[in-house]
Amino acid sequence: MEPRSQLSGTLFVVATPIGNLGDITFRAVEILKGVDVIAAEGVNRTRGLCQYYGIKTKVRRFNQHNQRRRAQEFLSLLKAGRDVALVTNAGTPGISDPGAFLVSKALEAGISVSVVPGPSAVTAALSVAGIPSERFVFLGFLPAREGPRRRELSRWRTQGLPLVLFEAPHRLKDTLVDIMEIMNDPQVALLRELTKAYEEVRRQKASEILASLGLKGIKGEIVLVVQSEADKDDPLDSKVMEDIKHLMKKEGTPLREVATRLSEQTGLPYRRLYKACLEVRRLEGAEGIE
Repeated sequence: MEPRSQLSGTLFVVATPIGNLGDITFRAVEILKGVDVIAAEGVNRTRGLCQYYGIKTKVRRFNQHNQRRRAQEFLSLLKAGRDVALVTNAGTPGISDPGAFLVSKALEAGISVSVVPGPSAVTAALSVAGIPSERFVFLGFLPAREGPRRRELSRWRTQGLPLVLFEAPHRLKDTLVDIMEIMNDPQVALLRELTKAYEEVRRQKASEILASLGLKGIKGEIVLVVQSEADKDDPLDSKVMEDIKHLMKKEGTPLREVATRLSEQTGLPYRRLYKACLEVRRLEGAEGIE
């Protein structure tokens, strides 16, 4: 990281409304009015916000397709003493959007970075989910393909922590089926169109939400909060146990490597697999090395 320049401008990371345009801070509006340019994930959406609040600042597109080229342009402006505001389509930049790339480059260049906090779909969803969330896991959008999606859910199945994820309406049913099957039909809070006119907040078992969707499905922006179970150390699948025994006894693979390899293959928690390795060694005297 370069020493911070006293002559450079400031990159302001500005949270904007996730739906209701009234959910913006006075400071955010003043910052957006005062900077030299706004780096926006979606130009049209940001221009609509600017028009609503009488913000005349120039808006430039900054997304995953042009982030490398545009980052250099914004860094040049910042180094020349200009101020830049970074916004996303909705909520707080840097969460499931390309904002972190520009922030990282600015920090590496010694440029001042300042946060203007505000709305976030993640914390908004948790606040009305009715699920204890002293700690939680944010997964963003799950993989679109079934296999990777199910592996990701399996990885977090027994962590005992709420899982927060975004989902598109056309994939919601498939995701709920996977959640129901892999996570033993847990409680799920479905938050749709948060802060908007047709806001919906409900919490039911995954199977109950799935049954209520019917043939028409659902529309709008969706956040799911899923209550995963605490690890109860249920017996592992017989094939997994055979794989553990084979790796430890036939190949002499170290215990930690066995647990790591099988965790990557199956999505099961490393800790659970490592405990199984220890148990196999205790019962059968396998030659695994810790």
